[in-house]
Amino acid sequence: MPAPKWLIVAKNEYRIHTSSMRSLRRIFPYIAVGLLAVYVVFLAPAIFSYFFDDFTAFIITQAAAPTVQLVLFMLFFYFIIFPITNTLREEQTDQLEIFLAAPVKPSDVLLGEFLGVMPFYGIVVVVLAGSFTALLTPLGLDLAQIVITIAVFCLTFFSALWIGTVTAAILRSKLGKSARGKDIGKALAMIIALPLVAVMYALLGGGLLSTLTNPNISGIVRTVLNLIPSSWGAEVFVHFASNPGNILAVGWAPFLFFGGLSAFFLAVLFLGVKGANRAYSLETTSFTASRAKPDGVFYQVVRILGGSDSFGTLLVSLFKDYGRRLENLSKIIYMVGLLIVLNLFLIDPTNPEGGLVMMQFILPLLSVFIVGEVTLRGKGSLFIYKKAPSGVGRLVKARLLKGWLIVMPISLIAVVATAVTNPAGVLSFMLFSIGMLMSTVAASVAFVLGLFLLNPAFSDKSGNYMVNIMITMQVLPIGTFLVPMIIFRTILQLSLYDALLYFTVPFSWILGILILYLGKRRLSRIE
Repeated sequence: MPAPKWLIVAKNEYRIHTSSMRSLRRIFPYIAVGLLAVYVVFLAPAIFSYFFDDFTAFIITQAAAPTVQLVLFMLFFYFIIFPITNTLREEQTDQLEIFLAAPVKPSDVLLGEFLGVMPFYGIVVVVLAGSFTALLTPLGLDLAQIVITIAVFCLTFFSALWIGTVTAAILRSKLGKSARGKDIGKALAMIIALPLVAVMYALLGGGLLSTLTNPNISGIVRTVLNLIPSSWGAEVFVHFASNPGNILAVGWAPFLFFGGLSAFFLAVLFLGVKGANRAYSLETTSFTASRAKPDGVFYQVVRILGGSDSFGTLLVSLFKDYGRRLENLSKIIYMVGLLIVLNLFLIDPTNPEGGLVMMQFILPLLSVFIVGEVTLRGKGSLFIYKKAPSGVGRLVKARLLKGWLIVMPISLIAVVATAVTNPAGVLSFMLFSIGMLMSTVAASVAFVLGLFLLNPAFSDKSGNYMVNIMITMQVLPIGTFLVPMIIFRTILQLSLYDALLYFTVPFSWILGILILYLGKRRLSRIE
């Protein structure tokens, strides 16, 4: 009897995800199970024993239920968006073309993909369930309560994973039919995570936990979140933690929530299989031609800033190439949203220096998103400029000017917004902070451009891309900001003004110009 088609797809998906460890493919499940068992039985209880007293005091408060609901909702939402973002960022369609040539139903493909990645997501689920169980077990939960707690985690997160898998497949099917659709998909992959980031920052530093201690607010939050299945599991946890060892202390409520969660999992599994055959197709990609339009006022201004000659034309072409990709615009939207979230939840209005430090670490990431794509289009686009007279120098100059024209206005708005919302700040400090940050941001644009030319990243999935991001977000602000803060303020007893003015700004520019020069030389020699 031939194996079911979904099982064949699942095995193929598992092989793809373990292709980098072929020699360990057969024993990988046993190694994973063994390590997870050690974590759940020994490590998790030892680690979370330090937090048990605080957790015990917290679980009986008014904020316990809505907080647990919010945490589970965040994890539930993450398990939904993770396969969506992974799929929308992926451009390869080789696997789909293989299935297209075979008599395989879309539902078999989806179910196979879901089961193929389930072991890897299962590791995360077991770690989460083991950690939470390690917190609850010392309360005195009986075996039935522990088993139901683990089952709640599995049902909640695997249902979210299935919803994300089906949604990702439908989006890939609809958006993947054209190059524009693929671009929209990549843009969505970037922006879709922003609400999750906002909720996380609100929990960490936005005072949301203290707000939930208000009975009226916590009641409203619980009512809204109870519409989401992940909250049903949170209700089970809170009931068990409040009544350890007595599963019927609150009647049949935990069983009703658990039953509703089980029914939800079966329902989404059934609807996903049925809906996939109708909404998800394995059609090949089609291509459409774009129609050029006359330059608008914005591009005319950019051309004037570039000198209204051939360099101005080059600058306009770089702006058009950047702006026509929605993926690039989504990165700008993501950074603007992130800056708004930071201003709302993490930056203390009464601590102007704290906002200054935060901006020093965040704004360089904006430079990465804007000028870091200089090599992402591949070597071919760089060779075009190498063959032109003075092509390398003109390209670097145009990329640098384009970066300043985009990064500087956004950074200025963010810095001014942070400064004017500070009631404790004086005008001189506000003006000094704005001027200093804008100068270091301009230097960071030169640094990032040179870094990506010195260490080219021809794909945003490459190791070089991640290394460049880490250098930009850690080495640059630490070397040019935190080090002078320690040396000049702690050892030499200088003021913040002197430390930033005499070291941070000059060294940022020296480092930026040096890396840009080395990057330009590397581009001239690239083969």
